[in-house]
Amino acid sequence: MASLDLDRIRTIVVTGGAGFLGSHIVDDLLHHCPNARIRVLDSFTYAADMAHLDGAFRSGRVTLQEGDVGNLDLVTEVLKDADLVVHAAGESHVERAFSVPERFTLANALGTQVLVEAMGRRRVPLMIHISSAEVYGAGAGGNGAPVGELAPLLPDNPHGASKAAAEMLIAGLTRSFGVDIRVLRPVNVIGTRQNVEKLLPRFLELAAVGRPLPVHGDGAQMRAFVTMADFCAALRTVVTKGAENATYNVAGDELFDILTVARMVLDAVQEPVSGVNFVTGRPENVSRPPLDTRALKALGWEAKGSLRRELPALAAWYGARIPPGLRRQIRNVPDLAPQRVQAVTQAAGSGLFRSLERH
Repeated sequence: MASLDLDRIRTIVVTGGAGFLGSHIVDDLLHHCPNARIRVLDSFTYAADMAHLDGAFRSGRVTLQEGDVGNLDLVTEVLKDADLVVHAAGESHVERAFSVPERFTLANALGTQVLVEAMGRRRVPLMIHISSAEVYGAGAGGNGAPVGELAPLLPDNPHGASKAAAEMLIAGLTRSFGVDIRVLRPVNVIGTRQNVEKLLPRFLELAAVGRPLPVHGDGAQMRAFVTMADFCAALRTVVTKGAENATYNVAGDELFDILTVARMVLDAVQEPVSGVNFVTGRPENVSRPPLDTRALKALGWEAKGSLRRELPALAAWYGARIPPGLRRQIRNVPDLAPQRVQAVTQAAGSGLFRSLERH
């Protein structure tokens, strides 16, 4: 199947469009696809926020359907006449995955399977699936060389495993349904609107209220980042120039250890701060290998932003979310590893799914 011309796209479906990644994708596609209308499908778990779509709704070109991506009948209806699907829905927090691994399997793996089936039913020309660099695990980069898209998937946590499972389901279904699904494997995406459970917003908000930043172990774990603007540019590049059913790594050019990230945050926050606090981390919280992004760069993409340059603006944005009267308190900052949630059985689509919302 051919790639798409952004000017000719008429209908786009974004799953998880009220979340961190999804809402930014909606904004970006509204700007770069001037003739398109966007349907957002979101089940509004804890990480979604209707306010993320305020600007998008004002365009008059965005509609919202609340519902679970695991509901086959609903998803099939939402995909009617769609030219492009961007699948950003799912669970994404590695720490939370250790508490509720079944939630990640259901949302990330089986949810993707249902979406692919609906896409096949509707003959949608193209889907972009947002996976994660977590599918590689730490073992893929044993010799320190950048990891390419053909490296084996060796996830070492439930989140990475659920994302790898989703990719295997895609690989097993694309031929059966005759669909074109292109996969993005990004590293840590940075930007506004991210839930405070994630590393960077958590550090920024804790620093803003004068609390020490919790650093797991010795803080030597290496991480790569990519800015939201660069990630959205990568998505558009793959839509317009990518190969059929291809996979692309998405990463910036810099690697930082967590302790360095903490120091950069402390430098960026213009408030009295309290340094770092070394704590026991999650299992297998080790360095991630650098990614080889030559396949994406061959399409004309390049990373233009950096964590260091983004931090001052992000510090201002996340700091502004905290009322001045609470800046010396720890209110509204959730635990990094939340307690196990309650599972509630609820009919959805094929009946395979359970709603796993917090109560």
